[in-house]
Amino acid sequence: MTSTTIAIDVGGTKISALLIQDGAVIERRKVDSVIHSNLHGLAECLYQLCSGWVEQADHLAIACTGQVQREVVGFLSAKQQLPLQQQLRQLFKLPLTIINDAAAAAFAEFVTLKRKGFFSNKTESLVYITVSTGVGGGIMQNGQLVQSDDGFCAHLGHVTVPHDGEPVRCHCGRDNCVEALASGTAIAKRASLLLGRPVSTAEVFVLRDHEPALEKLLDEAATALTSLIANAKAWTGCQYVVVGGSVGVSALFHLVQQKLSKLPPIYQVTLLKPDDGSDADAWGVYWYSQCEQELADLQH
Repeated sequence: MTSTTIAIDVGGTKISALLIQDGAVIERRKVDSVIHSNLHGLAECLYQLCSGWVEQADHLAIACTGQVQREVVGFLSAKQQLPLQQQLRQLFKLPLTIINDAAAAAFAEFVTLKRKGFFSNKTESLVYITVSTGVGGGIMQNGQLVQSDDGFCAHLGHVTVPHDGEPVRCHCGRDNCVEALASGTAIAKRASLLLGRPVSTAEVFVLRDHEPALEKLLDEAATALTSLIANAKAWTGCQYVVVGGSVGVSALFHLVQQKLSKLPPIYQVTLLKPDDGSDADAWGVYWYSQCEQELADLQH
């Protein structure tokens, strides 16, 4: 019997959707995100994006940025909550699976690495860190995705790390969170203040060779991420850490790799770039929904 799933990745910058039939992508679509421009129209935006797909689908799988709780999603950067689950059920009229986007990416990378035979012991633990607009995370511990009822779980960008100089306030309300030091948003904001003019994250990487202040800023960002990875190793005992996101896979990756290699042996991990590319979140929630449905079938 044919199975068709709509898998959607809802990010702060873009929203992408895949129509997946029996494990193969039939069609894909993408639009700019409305989270910061029209948050309350998000569900309708997703429904319009999937026009013509809904009638074919058996299931809706959503990987969404933010604090994904049982019936609401808290969008931390927008400081608002939305009853997104109820809105999606009313519009799509399909069974729904929804998890955090970085958690979905963690699940995708775990599935991919497991298929490649990376896990040869029973712990099967992996930490995923995405560095783009913000800093997110997902944790696979002993083959299971780590989650919590309040949705504030494995939000690794909101772990504080040592930082020299003036404290940097994060939008969550604490100082010196990794997101406030190493996200693309933070890098661009801090660089713009240093140079006295607006610059993008991409420009920072281009200008750093001629601007010592920017070189120091990126070094601080890499140090923050390295501290986070060392902490993650201490929490989980993970062997693999995957660093993704547009900023995470940039030159910052190599800076982190260099710093990580200088840590004591107990903190060493294998640092990897994502295998599943820009579709990791959508594939992750798709595979997660498949496992969820298989478990439900067994229970019945």
